[in-house]
Amino acid sequence: MLVKNVFRQNSFYTALYQMIPDNHILKQIDSAIDLSFVNDLLADRYCKNFGRPAKEPEMMLRIQILKYLYNLSDEQLKQDLSVNLAYKWFVGLNPEDPLPETSLLTKFRTQRLKDISMDAIITEIVGQCVERGLIKSSNGIVIDTTHIEANTIKT
Repeated sequence: MLVKNVFRQNSFYTALYQMIPDNHILKQIDSAIDLSFVNDLLADRYCKNFGRPAKEPEMMLRIQILKYLYNLSDEQLKQDLSVNLAYKWFVGLNPEDPLPETSLLTKFRTQRLKDISMDAIITEIVGQCVERGLIKSSNGIVIDTTHIEANTIKT
């Protein structure tokens, strides 16, 4: 069950997040890109009325971004997420909040994102970057002319 617009109260320990420098890569990504569109994109993947409350799709995608940026396995990501304040801040967790289970990370990748083309997510992110002037838009054409040796011998 996907819960919408849950009010989260910051804990006393969120003051620790002020120690993360403003030029940290995760703060720059967070200020440049709004990932809230993911919740609407994946809303039909979750039951609206029944079941346990699900982890927010935006949070799960942010975890996947961490995994990609730092080239981490699910287990290593979970270990690092438990001790790295910048990671917790980026994901949207309070310092004392429990982490999602490793199996939930796999389930999100394989079931929630299964039929959704990553093209929709990437297109939205690139569109936001173009709007903010982070990427210059051009109408050029790119052609891949890689030569590959193929086994074309007929027997």
